[in-house]
Amino acid sequence: MGGVAVYISADLEGVAGVVSPGQLTTGPGYETARRRQTREVAAAVRGARAGGAGRILINDAHEGMMNLLLDQLPVGVAVVSGRPKALGMMNGIDGGFDLAFFLGYHPRQGTPGTLSHSFSSRLIRGLWLNGTEVGELGLNAALAGWFGVPVVLVSGDAALAGEAAGQLVGTEFVVVKEPVSQQAAQTMLPATAATLIETRAREVVTAGNAGQLVCTPWRLPQPFRLTVAFHQPVMADVVTYMPGVRRSDPCRVEYVHEAMPVVYKAFQAMLVLAGSVAG
Repeated sequence: MGGVAVYISADLEGVAGVVSPGQLTTGPGYETARRRQTREVAAAVRGARAGGAGRILINDAHEGMMNLLLDQLPVGVAVVSGRPKALGMMNGIDGGFDLAFFLGYHPRQGTPGTLSHSFSSRLIRGLWLNGTEVGELGLNAALAGWFGVPVVLVSGDAALAGEAAGQLVGTEFVVVKEPVSQQAAQTMLPATAATLIETRAREVVTAGNAGQLVCTPWRLPQPFRLTVAFHQPVMADVVTYMPGVRRSDPCRVEYVHEAMPVVYKAFQAMLVLAGSVAG
């Protein structure tokens, strides 16, 4: 199949109309939210194909990672569903992709953006990669950058776009809502957001096929140093059982490696261990 290969990581908190924790896991609010998520992802696929995309892989990246309504997605895409997955939100990414989309993303822990957190609000107080504070957007973009894949399209709220200003160069942001508080936003209607995402996806893929993209992968110097601050010392206690993990204060650990995929997998293991002792 000709055309550029597109990797899509699909989260939920940054979808238009999603503003409350009650929309994120179970119940009627969640069912509405996952329909909106599926609508935005489907719109991105249609736009990418209109721009000349070939292979498209979608990784369901929220919570249990079985959110997307598969029978409502365009035929011909591949979907990675369920968990655990070694690379979590980025499972399936490799050097065979030309472009990456991050859809429905949200700001990092400790920021005033809508539903802000970093992988787990229950566990994580903060993350730093090579000394730069990152959230899900930054850590995932660094992994894509390791494989030489630029993050060309991101959708979410206005706070997320501001967060990435110093990290991602040339990325197209689709701002679907403006934060009012951590659990409120002035949001686009779902249909409007989907239309805008489809348009922007078509534009960036068209530019990619023509070799006219100004977006570049986010590449950091080796070795990669991941610093993780947990909410409780007991979480750091169990994480230090992992070989290569160094503790820097009661709640903070560091892990260093030359390969970004190894760092990312180590972080996945940290989440499992810390979650096992969370109160």
